[in-house]
Amino acid sequence: RIFGHSSFAMLRSLAHRALRPVAARIASPALLSRFPASIPQRFMSMEGSKTLQNLKDAFAGEAMAATRYEYYAQRADIEGYADLATLFRSLAEGEKNQAMGHLEFLQHEVGDPVTNQPIGNSHENVASAIVGEEHDSTNMYPGFAQTARSEGFEDAAEWFETLAHAETQHKKRLQRALQELQNS
Repeated sequence: RIFGHSSFAMLRSLAHRALRPVAARIASPALLSRFPASIPQRFMSMEGSKTLQNLKDAFAGEAMAATRYEYYAQRADIEGYADLATLFRSLAEGEKNQAMGHLEFLQHEVGDPVTNQPIGNSHENVASAIVGEEHDSTNMYPGFAQTARSEGFEDAAEWFETLAHAETQHKKRLQRALQELQNS
């Protein structure tokens, strides 16, 4: 074990104490009720501001941190460090909550910070996700595969092509979901 029981308990306690106020502020109904759909009328626009770019960067960073910590937790599980895996999962949840808090601000300013499509209700969210999957499957991953292949990284090129195919399947699933929403 990397951490003794008392050391890990102390680290976990510190992590929970550090995350509790953030998670409570981000996820609480009281906070969410302070940011209704009319937020653009209540505050000046952030368009073109450094704050808007900071929110986008923070969203991306927190979302990536959550994914990295989930990966680290899986590795810790494989290596037999259950306590460490638990710590990483707890931290990942906190990072995800922080990213969602950033997204609350961004939805009123730019919509989806990746696709720039409106988000908020299920119809908008699915439509935005379709735009993202379309970009990933037709532009991003094929371009990445082409670059990897031209640089002699055939394994990476094949990986990117596999992901392009997966993104196409995601898009199809989302298109079916949108059709079902429109029919309901």
